[in-house]
Amino acid sequence: MPKKHKSEAVLGKCSRPTAHEILLAEAPGVEAMEKLFQRLDDILFCIKDREGCYLSANDAFLRRARVEDPRDLIGRTAKEFFPPLLAAGYEQQDTGVTLRGEETRDRLEMITNSDGSVGWYLSDKIPIWNRDGDVIGIAGMSRDLRSSADNDPRYAKLASVIDHMRKYYDEPLRIGQLVAQTDLSLSSFERLMRSLLKVSPRQFLTRIRVEAATDRLRDTDDPLGEIALDCGFCDQSTFCRQFKSIAGMTASDYRKLSRL
Repeated sequence: MPKKHKSEAVLGKCSRPTAHEILLAEAPGVEAMEKLFQRLDDILFCIKDREGCYLSANDAFLRRARVEDPRDLIGRTAKEFFPPLLAAGYEQQDTGVTLRGEETRDRLEMITNSDGSVGWYLSDKIPIWNRDGDVIGIAGMSRDLRSSADNDPRYAKLASVIDHMRKYYDEPLRIGQLVAQTDLSLSSFERLMRSLLKVSPRQFLTRIRVEAATDRLRDTDDPLGEIALDCGFCDQSTFCRQFKSIAGMTASDYRKLSRL
């Protein structure tokens, strides 16, 4: 008999076996979905019940949640593994899925990486329906924004500009001048970037700057104004406004939460 994978061995046989078994009985297609995503190392996948409690997850998700034993995840919620305000955003999305039965596609969100840093992910969530047409759970998957683009052959057309943004984000960059160095028009470049990364060039640059700022907020006590200028923002007010818009929390709150 082949040896079961650690996660498969405990799936449905953990602290909340009944909830998971009931869900599989009422929506049998979920079991095949779990087996498929368990084999994907670059995609985070999880199943939750209507209350937002985890019922199963693949190894990629466990690493992001910094959980070694999947049994430690089952029956618990996002706020027990992720910064409170980030978890609140995930739970708000879940509520829209469970209450309205709506799918979310390619939603850009921040997720804590296994080393504690912040990464950008494209997330999809779908409702799990039973035979009576009731939503009984949520299936969610998230793809690393950077690796998703890097693995697409079209990325080569954007690579030089994106690499320049990542290296010189702290300088006053002009998108038009950067794109002029490629063989694409500005409109073609923007369409391709939106197709690959789901954001405009300007939005992508802002996210790079916010990501750099999260490192400074987490690792230093530098004033917000200094961090703003060092990360390419024109002033502290702009930095604080854009940080909250993207991260879902203020820069000060992020700093506090990252040190809990």
